[in-house]
Amino acid sequence: STLSGESCEHATADEATGPLGKLLTMNATRVRHLENALGLFEQTRKTETPFLPLDLFLRRYFQAHKFLDNKDRAWISDKTYELYRWRGLIDHLTPKPHNWVNRMRTFFMSDRWRSQTQNPKLPHHVRCSFPPHLFKRFEDSQGTKVAVELCDILNEPAMTFLRVNSAVISRDKVYSFLTSRSVPVEKTLNSKIGLVLASKQKLLDLPEYKLGYFEIQDESSQLIAQQVDAKPGDLVMDFCAGSGGKALAFAPPMLNRGQVFLHDVRDTKLFESRKRFRKAGIKNYTILPPSHPLLPKLRSKMDWVLVDAPCSQTGALRRNPDMKWTYTDDRLWRWVAQQREIFEIALKYLKDDG
Repeated sequence: STLSGESCEHATADEATGPLGKLLTMNATRVRHLENALGLFEQTRKTETPFLPLDLFLRRYFQAHKFLDNKDRAWISDKTYELYRWRGLIDHLTPKPHNWVNRMRTFFMSDRWRSQTQNPKLPHHVRCSFPPHLFKRFEDSQGTKVAVELCDILNEPAMTFLRVNSAVISRDKVYSFLTSRSVPVEKTLNSKIGLVLASKQKLLDLPEYKLGYFEIQDESSQLIAQQVDAKPGDLVMDFCAGSGGKALAFAPPMLNRGQVFLHDVRDTKLFESRKRFRKAGIKNYTILPPSHPLLPKLRSKMDWVLVDAPCSQTGALRRNPDMKWTYTDDRLWRWVAQQREIFEIALKYLKDDG
């Protein structure tokens, strides 16, 4: 059975006035697409390697269903995130089998499940809706109190941070532009080039975005990039560059002098950086896929080498809560081994006093 709109046609009078009435009066299209998105995403986790994180999957899902309006997309996205965030607690309160139809019934029919986050009779990992082995990792490292606080923070919706392109404009000016357009925004406390949105906003149509004045980037990524104090004329390698987000944060103070080398094993991701750098007005960069002939010649030449190596992504669970349900200790140790291997290779590009 499903929770989609078709069931509304066969509802009895008792059902319409009972607990199920809440479901039956909901927007049938939204409920159907929520159920569909949850099922498709779980299917991709079983069939695709590497699998897409939840935020990218939803982006593609909405691209494939363009008829869904902004309100529909926001509702489906919010509920998908919340269901993944609280899946462990919901499963504890849901009769088997634990599938998305039954989870959605528990989630929508009553708010009783929310009160269980404060139930002292439940194990901590159940109240926090975290896998027991991942919660134990936090607990062994930080103690029970801090582990619970950490899980509570990771269960919050992700905030939207912006990185100002300091090569062309100051943070104060972007702040003024956005506030004049009634965009609720504040300056970040830690990043010198960051802004944080007080609520979700549609920013991609703003002229300031199209002009390359700012991009969306987590403050944590901005802070990593700011560890690179590159000066004009320096040689810098971003060894796990992806699409160049962190390089876009540390390159502006170089004033287009020196060179930024972007390297990654994912060619497709790497070549996405061209459009971003062109939009930002940064010209002193070179893209280096793994087979590039310039790579051997750059050893021991770099003033700075940044290595943002692949990891377990437990620090980004607010943005992709699905990742906590795929965490395993075995996978963690594979990440550690891979990080060491990547670091040893990257270190060969750093000069002696770099």
